[in-house]
Amino acid sequence: MKQTEGGFVEFDELADRVGLIRLNDPDRLNAMSEDMAGDFSRLIFKLREKHPYLRVLVVTGAGRAFSAGGDLKMLQAKTKLGGEENRTKMLGYYNSFLCVRDLGLPLIAAINGPAIGAGLCLASACDIRIASDKAKLGMTFAKLGLHPGMGATYFLPKIMGPALATEFMLTARVVDSNEALKIGLVSKVVPETELLKEATNTALEILDCGPQAIKQLLETLRTGTQNLDQALKREAIVQGINYAGPEFLEGLTSVMEKRKANWEKA
Repeated sequence: MKQTEGGFVEFDELADRVGLIRLNDPDRLNAMSEDMAGDFSRLIFKLREKHPYLRVLVVTGAGRAFSAGGDLKMLQAKTKLGGEENRTKMLGYYNSFLCVRDLGLPLIAAINGPAIGAGLCLASACDIRIASDKAKLGMTFAKLGLHPGMGATYFLPKIMGPALATEFMLTARVVDSNEALKIGLVSKVVPETELLKEATNTALEILDCGPQAIKQLLETLRTGTQNLDQALKREAIVQGINYAGPEFLEGLTSVMEKRKANWEKA
């Protein structure tokens, strides 16, 4: 059930309750233009309104790249604008892509090729990153004389740890998929032909878990806690909700009866 939003973004379904968002400007390596940003945000709005049954989203790129980063003509045009105008425009641009997190769904980045600059920011905004053996990843903002944007300085330290993230951004180096795996930037590397299959399998594993528990866990992981005491308090609150609800009862019963949980029943 493929849908195209203005040509620069496509939506399809990989499996029941698993959606696929594909950046769709392969001739320009899916450069993230303002037109693509508009198409992307409109798609997210439609998914919220028309596809509430979705439980997992996979994000990837058409052709041989995930995204080579911000559109160069768009960036060049910004040199003609003042600081305040650029500030407000950039906040809108960031949100056009990062609004995908507002859906409250687990996000899997299937990194099929280069994910550079803003492209890697989008992948980093996802909860899980799986890379093909053809992928290359880099936060190359500084090589343009540009401070990283679109959440780079928030996401990378959480993903890689502060020390590695600092080196990665300050050097603006590009790494291949195997190096990305070593430094914790991605969780798996698979052959290019197996990428969407692996992403789908990961999504299906998530679907085997309780929907409410996944939503709660996603909120916990994305919000973060500053210390153990806060973590314990958060865990006690949500487990208190779970114990009193039908989802945990179904999950526990399914284990005791040695069958697969029927979350639709819960």
